[in-house]
Amino acid sequence: MIRLRRVGRERAIKEAIRMLDGIGKYKMHTKGEICKKMGIKSTSRIRDILNEMVISGELVGASTALDGFAHEITVYGLPFYIQMPLPEDHDIVICGVKMNTSELWR
Repeated sequence: MIRLRRVGRERAIKEAIRMLDGIGKYKMHTKGEICKKMGIKSTSRIRDILNEMVISGELVGASTALDGFAHEITVYGLPFYIQMPLPEDHDIVICGVKMNTSELWR
């Protein structure tokens, strides 16, 4: 793989996760799967980058215990956001005029 700066690695990680999502039926992947898709070795530096991306909200991470393994395994995925609808009686203020959202869409 081409030498990348940290931002380039983060982009490559996101792209690798997108490709893995498209290939398989799972939406969460281990560090080893992500590194294999990127074409690099699985190192503690990549683990640290993944964990920092989870802290910043760029990725979702969860640890799980699997049978046959002595330690927990962390899996990573891309977050997806859902727009929550406003309640029927939600009031908003537009240019100082208070309006109800249910009145706007009638």
